[in-house]
Amino acid sequence: MKTLHIVRKINDPLAYAVIADEMSDRRVVVLLMQDGVLSAGHFPEETYVCEEDLGVRGGESPYFLINYPGIVRLIRECDRVTVW
Repeated sequence: MKTLHIVRKINDPLAYAVIADEMSDRRVVVLLMQDGVLSAGHFPEETYVCEEDLGVRGGESPYFLINYPGIVRLIRECDRVTVW
């Protein structure tokens, strides 16, 4: 089972705790959007950043960049989606 966590806030401690907990049980994917693109934390290997949101905020990210069509594909590929 593959779970997608969409993180929209900077450094959301509850989201980080749930993501870390689920990483031990199942495949977890993280998508950083809105102000979440500026987050830094321990995320799984498969972490994406909304290219458009990052560009608007003028930041840089070590994670994979993804555009809106890619986000739609990512959501469809996952069994469960949680938005923070």
